[in-house]
Amino acid sequence: MINRKFQLRFVAYSLFLFSCLPVHATVDLFNGKDLSGWIGKKKFWKVENGTIIGETTKENPTKGNTFLIWEGGEVKDFEFSCQVKFQGNNSGVQYRSQPVGNIKDCVLRGYQADLHPKQDFFGMLYGEKFGKRGIIAKRWQKIEVRADKSVKVIGSVGDKTQLDSTKWNKLSIVAVGNRLIHMINDVITVDITENHPDAIAKGYLGLQLHQGAPMKVKFKELKYRKLSGKDKAIRQVTGG
Repeated sequence: MINRKFQLRFVAYSLFLFSCLPVHATVDLFNGKDLSGWIGKKKFWKVENGTIIGETTKENPTKGNTFLIWEGGEVKDFEFSCQVKFQGNNSGVQYRSQPVGNIKDCVLRGYQADLHPKQDFFGMLYGEKFGKRGIIAKRWQKIEVRADKSVKVIGSVGDKTQLDSTKWNKLSIVAVGNRLIHMINDVITVDITENHPDAIAKGYLGLQLHQGAPMKVKFKELKYRKLSGKDKAIRQVTGG
């Protein structure tokens, strides 16, 4: 009887603790009709059939990487997902990023979930205009970035599925504290513990059009959820 009472009290206490945790709703960042809530250069971005389209051509190139930036404010600890496909050049989703110059110039620096047709770059972590950091973690890597700026590969993640950039793929980003995780089609592509002295704790979210070869990228079903509680948030989203 004593054990039974203890068990019931433990369950009740656990439910109480769970009820005290902050719960944040998932927000649709794109209304499916127009670019309300986003800042970007109109000559590159448009909406068709419920899809955000970014495109450069030989006649209409971008002189540097340009971004469609979400106006909802800075993101810190969050979960983001979208459906995306691209061709002609690589793209990406920028997060915890800072404007270079005026935000209306549509240039960002910071973390990027890279979208690249090369398999070991698809879903990697890239440091856009982030000093000399460049590629921080390639696909399949679990890494630790240390305070002395050194990088140690501490494991592997994901699988060897061949990803086709011209078909719809689901990109997910989970950022909580110093833990950054990217997923493609719900499979982890990189897992980073970020202790670099120049780490960025919060910043803007943006969609990339890359300079160079003409390209087209399409985004839809863009969803964002603020996260709270470091360990619980990671386990809840990744199952790890």
